[in-house]
Amino acid sequence: MSTPEPLMQIMGLRVEVRGVPILRGVDMEFERGKVYAVLGPNASGKSTLAKTVMGLPEYEVKGGDILFEGDSILDKSITERARMGIAYAFQTPPTIPGVTLEEFICRICPEYLCRTSEDYLMAEQCTCRKELYDDFDRLGIGNLAGRDLNDGFSGGEMKRSELFQVLSMRPKIMFLDEPDSGLDYDSLKIVGRELRAIREEKSTTMVVISHHRYILEFLEVDKVYILQNGRVVYTGDMSVIPELEEKGYERFLAETAATT
Repeated sequence: MSTPEPLMQIMGLRVEVRGVPILRGVDMEFERGKVYAVLGPNASGKSTLAKTVMGLPEYEVKGGDILFEGDSILDKSITERARMGIAYAFQTPPTIPGVTLEEFICRICPEYLCRTSEDYLMAEQCTCRKELYDDFDRLGIGNLAGRDLNDGFSGGEMKRSELFQVLSMRPKIMFLDEPDSGLDYDSLKIVGRELRAIREEKSTTMVVISHHRYILEFLEVDKVYILQNGRVVYTGDMSVIPELEEKGYERFLAETAATT
């Protein structure tokens, strides 16, 4: 029985930012419906990896390739990659004045737009709009719908809004850059619950960049990649997290290297 082709393959990826080498030959594979953690000390290349996959222009690919469903995406724009089903949730999402959260969601997710007269309840309320607000309320951001995107949002509101935006795109794979940073306990529970629901559907591959044990254990990560100095230096499963948390990256990786 043949092994199914990975949804995404990153092969020998080398990336520079403003002439500075960041990724120095990264190899990873992401299968459909699985959850991955990309860990590593600060400045190890984690966010660079996600932003390169998304196609941000300042991240210049100097070698290697990124295959999505078997085809290279290096010549694809950010918009083209998003339409293919690749999504990225920023660690610090940008503010977009003049565009409300509701308007933005309706632009990126046509499922929330009314399509026929049957989309109205009693000729008064659009069912698509009701579904949108129901989903807003589930994430505790209904009060933000009419406000400019990320303008004056708290840290927790911004993270929940960013997660909603990514999920609204119905992606095949999404890179979540520290989705749990800056969250209080209540916001962390909401974000964790939504991500867990996606995980149980097995319809979206999740790549989670994080420093925190809670969100990773909550999602039951299938595979862990650890980056250091722009290279993958360890591949394993969730069983390493307690040891990594106790020892820290430097000691853990030093001891791991000594035994291999």
